[in-house]
Amino acid sequence: MEKASERLWRRLNFFGVLAGILTLLLPFSGAWWHLTLGTDGGIFSILASPFEFKFLIFNKQISTAEAVQLSPLLWWLCLAFKLCYAYFGAALLAGSLLSLSEKHAESAETLVRFSSLKLLWLVVAFVVVLFIATFLVNSATQLMGGALIDFSIIGTGKFAMSSGNFHISAPINMGFTSTFAVAIIASALGIASRIYQKRISSV
Repeated sequence: MEKASERLWRRLNFFGVLAGILTLLLPFSGAWWHLTLGTDGGIFSILASPFEFKFLIFNKQISTAEAVQLSPLLWWLCLAFKLCYAYFGAALLAGSLLSLSEKHAESAETLVRFSSLKLLWLVVAFVVVLFIATFLVNSATQLMGGALIDFSIIGTGKFAMSSGNFHISAPINMGFTSTFAVAIIASALGIASRIYQKRISSV
């Protein structure tokens, strides 16, 4: 009886359970990356993730209605990503739990295989988009007279603008948030869940 119970628990894809729960929570856990222009809270801030894109001016967030008017396509795109990845998280969690049942082993493997790497591709795509965006902004400002924006996706940069005797400059601070670290952990767990599910299916 004890050996049967032990075998049953070995069939549980605990990597997938953890990855599924984290993937379900991530769309509602806040920004993955931030950019702040200025000091003491910042003149202007951007909080970004695949699930949200927020602007703050003097620490005052632009309302949802204003955000929709500003960029309805971006707002709907973020909402679509939220719903899709909540679904992927639920699918991974369900598949990982269904692996306990030999009767539903095929369905479990299908669900895990379908959803386990989705977050990994999103993390990679997000970083690539950030690199491209910062490169384009830096390149564009080099062609502009009187303005300079120099920044990367992590660290400190500089914004400067001059016109005649007028000159203004401010630091730019950028970096990933703790939520992005959770996304990386969840991605790694997703990879582990796919490998472990193959092991379960082969037994």
